[in-house]
Amino acid sequence: MDVNLQLKTADGTVGASLGYESRVDDAVKGLGLRMYPLHPGTQDSKQATLFRIPVPAEEAGRGAVAALSGHEGIQSVTFG
Repeated sequence: MDVNLQLKTADGTVGASLGYESRVDDAVKGLGLRMYPLHPGTQDSKQATLFRIPVPAEEAGRGAVAALSGHEGIQSVTFG
């Protein structure tokens, strides 16, 4: 099971999302989870903002979505 998230970008470039990525990654680690890029090494600006967070159970996934949904660096976060 995965939580899927998309980072916000200021101007639609990979570089613009890097600051958000660091802050979102810290928030995810604070939940005891890790995030992984959906498209490692891509140069596509939209694909570079897409990540997955493996979760052990549905409850953990729903909790992660609730905790991350208000984060300033996240465009969208979903479970399922």
